[in-house]
Amino acid sequence: MIDAAERRRAVSGNATASGSSAPVLPIQVQATGDMAAVLQELGIALAVASYQASRVIVISADTAGLTVLPRSFDKPMSLASTDGRLAIATRNELVVLSASDALAAGYPRAPDTYARLWLPRSVRFTGEIDLHDIAFAGDTVVGAATRFSCLARLDDRASFTPLWRPPFVSDLVPDDRCHLNGMALDAAGAPRFATALGATDTAEGWRAGRTGGGVLISVPDGGIVLDGLCMPHSPRLFGGVLHVLNSGAGEVIRVESAGRATVLARLSGYTRGLVAQRDILFVGLSRLRDRHGAGRDPLPVEADTVSCGVVALEATTGHVLGRLDFAGGIDEISDLAVLSGAGRHGILNHSEPGHRAALALPEQGFWAQPGPGGQALPSDNTP
Repeated sequence: MIDAAERRRAVSGNATASGSSAPVLPIQVQATGDMAAVLQELGIALAVASYQASRVIVISADTAGLTVLPRSFDKPMSLASTDGRLAIATRNELVVLSASDALAAGYPRAPDTYARLWLPRSVRFTGEIDLHDIAFAGDTVVGAATRFSCLARLDDRASFTPLWRPPFVSDLVPDDRCHLNGMALDAAGAPRFATALGATDTAEGWRAGRTGGGVLISVPDGGIVLDGLCMPHSPRLFGGVLHVLNSGAGEVIRVESAGRATVLARLSGYTRGLVAQRDILFVGLSRLRDRHGAGRDPLPVEADTVSCGVVALEATTGHVLGRLDFAGGIDEISDLAVLSGAGRHGILNHSEPGHRAALALPEQGFWAQPGPGGQALPSDNTP
């Protein structure tokens, strides 16, 4: 189901988060398999970013089934979550939210609806660095500053602090020389692998060879682990095993060693966004209606009908356990994140004033009341 209040706003809304006059389309979803049961068993929800639709969608499950809750963010390109925090890389900002169970039950617009509520806590202004594949490394957020062809640390000293760039990129300039778009951290939180759409060193030079010029790169030595990939994204180390999405072919790949890999699953969409919880992988699928990055020529995955959604896979076999398809309102997914906590999740963005009434303490929560004096009342779930 879609949250009723959000549905009314989606149907009646006439502006996107970026302020354009394009209508905000209602989201239509269809679930198959055991997606609700998988989320319930794992005790998690999923956050789904769609830069094309300017939405972050939270998918959660309770005894009533799946709930799909969209919120507007300006071109959300990437997500990262850890320890009750959710970071969202948008067009110009890095927004960090924090989860509160104490404030959830007393949320004034929907009392006794949510088990966990995600609230904005900080905003850093990055400018348009085309920030991809962010991750928490301790209390620091790192990611791929794609426009500058480098991996970067995000802090309050500058738009970003460069950490590493591939050896084939000769200069740190904002012209997207190789479309460096993915990063895998090791157990210590250090970048270990990266993906790029081409091993190129000219402004947007990757575009000419996008169907077979993609590479998986070792960090920090810069060695090529895999080449000949079709628009790869989302390298990840799960339990020490390296995975990568061969997006233009719709593939989830398990890397055995340099130059050696197996296809774990072939899916009906452009694969982008990969997260894991225990022995389950969640993969984002896109239709690729925006062909600016993909080019005019069809990609291998487009030989069959492509879809937009999220698929749950067994990590060892690649068997599909369940899926959620977006039949309308969203065509492309840019990233996924696992949100810890069972039950129904809510989320507030930083552009609507409602979050200002949330007064969050580490173990308590209060909702400020409107009117003279603005008396704060404890949430129903405050210990």
